[in-house]
Amino acid sequence: MRYSLSPKPDASALEDARAPAPSPSPPPARPVPAPRDGAAMPEETQRRLTELYESLNRVDHYRLLGVSATDDAKAIKRAYFGLAKEHHPDRWFRKDIGALRGKIEAIFNAMTTAEATLTNAKRRARYDAYLREVLKTRLDRRRAEALEASKDWAAAAEIWGRIVEQLPTDAYVQHRWARALLRSGAGYDAATAAATRAVELDSTRAEYRVTAANLHLAEGRDRSALAQLAIACEIEPDRADLGGLHAALTARVARARSA
Repeated sequence: MRYSLSPKPDASALEDARAPAPSPSPPPARPVPAPRDGAAMPEETQRRLTELYESLNRVDHYRLLGVSATDDAKAIKRAYFGLAKEHHPDRWFRKDIGALRGKIEAIFNAMTTAEATLTNAKRRARYDAYLREVLKTRLDRRRAEALEASKDWAAAAEIWGRIVEQLPTDAYVQHRWARALLRSGAGYDAATAAATRAVELDSTRAEYRVTAANLHLAEGRDRSALAQLAIACEIEPDRADLGGLHAALTARVARARSA
């Protein structure tokens, strides 16, 4: 497959076509068997871990840990430690896990954050208040997604902007606003700020880095785009599309330096 980058790339050249849709289903919490030293990870295990990683920006802390909103701190700790045994990165030390290493680390970090939040009374109260705000934005999210599906990016961006005002610390919402602004071809300053904020809030998502890279490209900042794209490739090294674009952009930056 050939990759090319024009001198002024389309603002959607790096767009991640795999943006997840909200799902009410909790992630699987079944035991994940570790392969023997040097053995390849079974395909079923790879699939389950990938699905769990891709669900991280759609499930709340309770669903991630498989606990109820009424469970106390002890029950939450039990659930966390049970999952941590299966998902701790050290469990895969010296195992052939290929491109999943970054995803496994992201899963474990998300679980650790969930446990730390839900076992602290003040943090849990703030998080529960945040979840109530999330529920209030449900209809607006659906409208924004419908507008995106019909390619009305400007109208979608307007709605995502309102949602950001309600949920300023939600990385996924910041990302969707940045993405809609990018696709609408306007508001690059606001889009760049939102994309930067999304990455600051959650540095484990390749698609957030891709959106940031796209914005840098649209403004002619190839080196900044290359830096974000390089990190996206580290997070998801199994994505050939990102690898090809990274190689093409690397070559272009090299030509610019030698010109």
